[in-house]
Amino acid sequence: MTLAGGVRRPFPIGILTTFVALTATLSALAVSCGSTSGEPVAAPAPGAAVTSAVPAPPAEVAGATELRPTVDTGLDERLRSSLRELRSTACGTDRQGTVSLVEIGGRVVAITNRHVVAGAAEANIVDGDGTLSPARVEGAVTGRDAATLDATVLAATGSPLTTGAAPPVGTDVVVAGFPDGVYSAAAGRIVSIEERIDDGGEVSVFLVDVPANSGISGGLVVDTEGRAVGLVAARDPETGNAVAYPFAAVTAPLEADPPGC
Repeated sequence: MTLAGGVRRPFPIGILTTFVALTATLSALAVSCGSTSGEPVAAPAPGAAVTSAVPAPPAEVAGATELRPTVDTGLDERLRSSLRELRSTACGTDRQGTVSLVEIGGRVVAITNRHVVAGAAEANIVDGDGTLSPARVEGAVTGRDAATLDATVLAATGSPLTTGAAPPVGTDVVVAGFPDGVYSAAAGRIVSIEERIDDGGEVSVFLVDVPANSGISGGLVVDTEGRAVGLVAARDPETGNAVAYPFAAVTAPLEADPPGC
């Protein structure tokens, strides 16, 4: 979908019911990446603005798996320590996504997407052994599809990743989270940087050539040094790949009230 000025906006990755409930308030960069419902997206009109882009990496042969680097073992271990599956029930909907433990400006934050915890006072963090630990929803980041939870729950068993600036197009990165409730870390690269619109106004986001499947909401994009450089924010309607906020875009103050339905 194209808005005024040719700016594109991505739509949710998962939960159809969440998408319908949130369109009034999260009318642009809503990222619905959880549950087992469909994956609604809105196709942008041709000619949408793209700051820069590079082609996706080639496959070995037609229909073959793309030639991608493997994720470094040390980086994978750090990701497993900072990411957890997240479950919430509110507004008549069960949601499943990802919560990420990061350090922003010297403060440890447990961050996910707003729609994953919409209407919930608390959400359950799923530890590696399947244990559910309730964590209070602190609030939504003003104008963005992002929300934070009480970080002490995840910090008790996990370690935060430091955050870094969004790297340029062509940079090798890893996208990690819990699509369909299963941990995944996939190597890719940033293929474009675009201006899109959400409740906070126009914002630069970047696209990574890694598929964004249901449950990746709240997952991370990290660089090869292990810095968290983006929060997964949507599935691109044209490619199905991940769209991410740079962390500079999700550090605004929290809204006074927790995110509603």
